[in-house]
Parts: sequence; C-alpha cells; structure tokens
Amino acid sequence: MAFASSKRIHLHAEHIAVRMDFAALTGNSAVMNVAEFLAPLVFTAFTWQSGPDESGLPLTVMAYLTVMYWVASIAVLFQFNSDNQLASARMIGVMPVSRRTQVNMRYCSASLLFLICFAELGIEIALSRLWFGIGLSALATVVPLAMLAFVVLAAIVIPVFYSCGDFVKAYSRLFTGAITVFFAVQIILLLLPDGLRSQMLSTSITVSPIGWIVIAAIAIVSLIVSYRMSLRIWSTKEL
Repeated sequence: MAFASSKRIHLHAEHIAVRMDFAALTGNSAVMNVAEFLAPLVFTAFTWQSGPDESGLPLTVMAYLTVMYWVASIAVLFQFNSDNQLASARMIGVMPVSRRTQVNMRYCSASLLFLICFAELGIEIALSRLWFGIGLSALATVVPLAMLAFVVLAAIVIPVFYSCGDFVKAYSRLFTGAITVFFAVQIILLLLPDGLRSQMLSTSITVSPIGWIVIAAIAIVSLIVSYRMSLRIWSTKEL
C-alpha cells in the first residue's frame, strides 16, 4: 500500500513537471497555440522550385529549419527558470517535485517535442510532394540525419539553459546562431557557379553504414553527457 501511494505521488510530481514545461510553451491563448504548432509548415516554401531530381538540398533545408524551430521550443521550456522571473523560479524551488524529477521530465518534454517535430516534418514532406512534386530519393538519409541532429542539438541546449540564469540572452544566442548558419549556407550557395549549384541540388545525400554507427554513437554519448551535466547543474543551483 505504501509503495502504491509513493508511486502515485511520484507520478503526480512528474505530471506537474511536464505541465509546467508545456505551460511555458503554450501559454493561455488557443489561437497562439495553433499558430505556434503550425508555423513550421511554411518551411515547405523552400521546396517550391524543386523537381523530382532535386530533392537532396531542399529536403535538407526544410528539415534543418523544422528541427531548429523545435529545438528553439525546448529553450522556451526554461523561461520559468530565468533569474529575470524570480517569482516563477521560487515557485519551481518549492513545488513538490525533486530536482532529479524536474530534469528527468525536462528531457521527457524534449522527447515529446521530438515526436511533434518529426510528425510535422512528415506533413511538410507530404505537402511538398503534393504541391511541388518534390522527389523523395534523399528522404531515407535526410530524415534520420535530422533526427540525430535534433538529439545532439537538444543535448547541447538543455544543459546550457540550466546553467544560464538569463533566459533572454541565452535564447537570443541560440536563435542568432541558428539563423547565422542558415543564411551563411544560403549565401555560399548563391556565390557558387550555376552548374555546381545545380549539381549540389540534384545530388542525393548518402551516408555509409560506418558513418551511421559513428553518428548514432555521437548522439547517444551527447545525450548521456547532457543529462549528467544538467542533473549536476540543476541539483546544485540555488533558487
């Protein structure tokens, strides 16, 4: 009986932690919720000039933007942890949820966003295929790479935000870095000769089996190190 009661309390604490996370993400406006969750669909516009033989780069750009959007959403989960919101921080400090549970459920919340991200990416790909006739030859490589990229980026973002007291500054740095990388790639493509650019657009992305093993290992190690760092940082941080 005592074990069952303890388990119910623990599950209730986990529910509180996840609810706090998504309260930070969704707010109180149903209209804004819909807008936030449908916004990445505009990334299909980056595939409108692509034909069936030019699938590699357009799919990669669309996947990159979608992944960065939802990784940035992971950062939003930390707005109640900011030193600039002292009332929220104190509430986190006294609510009946252990620091370990908060960290565990933060990674659980990030996992839910991972599922949302790739469900939405699937919709984007379907729309790009339906509207623009984009080819899918690179799909088997682009989507797994995007999944692994999400894991690695989330593994970087979570401990960084746990360690940073200024949410706005940390978030702006994340956003600026993502946008800088994206536009740098776009500028490089524009500067390339037309023939080379067309060749890159039409080239399917391939990864060897050893390459997949290495990439997957990097993602797993990144996640383990990220969790341990987050737990250590948050367990010792004063609120």
